[in-house]
Amino acid sequence: MRVLRYSAILTGVAVLVYGVYGLLTAPEIPRLSGVAYWLLGGVALHDAVLAPAVFALCWLAARRTTPRVRAVLAAVLLVAGAVTLVAAPILLHGRVAIR
Repeated sequence: MRVLRYSAILTGVAVLVYGVYGLLTAPEIPRLSGVAYWLLGGVALHDAVLAPAVFALCWLAARRTTPRVRAVLAAVLLVAGAVTLVAAPILLHGRVAIR
């Protein structure tokens, strides 16, 4: 288990380093301050709007549904969230971010 944990940590660090290197060397990004504003805005939006909404909906679902319905609802929401994340570039910009 320890080997799996450390290999996951090393993989995450490697992906992080690759992403930071790509961010700093990308000619398409003229100002890094725009990226910083975008990241801070995303964190603020998540903490102020999305997280409280999800907590409220989960609390409501836990009080109003049976355990079986909760399991199905959790699976549906997990798949819907993953599909939304994958589809976000197309939904927001009408294009896919592939080179």
